[in-house]
Amino acid sequence: MIDYRLKDKVVLITGTNNPKGIGATMALSYAEQGAKVAMVYKKMDFEYKEELATGDCVDSYFKALSMDCSEVERAISNITKDYVIIESDISIANNIVDIYDKTESTLGKVNILINNAAGYPVQDSIFNIQNQDIKCTYETTVQGTIMMIQEFIKRGYDGLIDSGFKDIQETSISYGTHKPLSTNRHYGRIINFSTDTAQIMSGQIAYGSSKAAIEALTRSIAMEVGYLGVTVNTIAPGPTQTGWMNDELIESVLPQIPIARIGTPQDIADTVLFLTSDKASWVTGQVIKVSGGHGL
Repeated sequence: MIDYRLKDKVVLITGTNNPKGIGATMALSYAEQGAKVAMVYKKMDFEYKEELATGDCVDSYFKALSMDCSEVERAISNITKDYVIIESDISIANNIVDIYDKTESTLGKVNILINNAAGYPVQDSIFNIQNQDIKCTYETTVQGTIMMIQEFIKRGYDGLIDSGFKDIQETSISYGTHKPLSTNRHYGRIINFSTDTAQIMSGQIAYGSSKAAIEALTRSIAMEVGYLGVTVNTIAPGPTQTGWMNDELIESVLPQIPIARIGTPQDIADTVLFLTSDKASWVTGQVIKVSGGHGL
């Protein structure tokens, strides 16, 4: 196992209740690195047929997202005792402070923030989407991500912000207008999540456009907080088996993937581990497709 030197780092990850999901896999990967892990989840309200929720399929996926985090907790408790699980809805602004309070009181100051949670409307084409679907998607994916980042910066870097941020504000985020702080003394990592076809997602217009917004805000926030020693990057996964793809779907997608295999949550987690390590300290504002070449 590669040592990314993340021991004792405090990692806060949203969207962690699917045992086969990217969030859960990242949580376990960080625990194996010796990091302290805060897992945030919300039980989703998807409809599914219990009798069909076997193996890998949409019904199984929706069932997993409707569960609590107990199965993931059993797995991480075999690796570490340094974890906390928080059931919360990041689309509600008042919950954000509570999430950080619970994490800090148990594990300490958050060093790494991973915004994995997202809204996902089932009816998402221009022909059938409803206003409430759009609202819920953007409140979780975009608003929730922004507010989680704002709280991360506020708590971790409040004493440093005045030393450079005033100059940035006054010059409308121009390059070379503020004095960088020593990145050897200050460390912070933010990872957001998009999808590899965010720019064109026919049939998933609210979901796709919310992910495109994530890519845009990643670049903007990276410019704003870089002088603090904080990097901000986005992972854009391709077709990844998190329990939703049956054999028929996989067969139909494979011809579109140059590497000729479906992605695994570990593929994504490995990339995230690197981006949050010291080895990636000069990588920021990037949208990195981890897709086997899908969606190029």
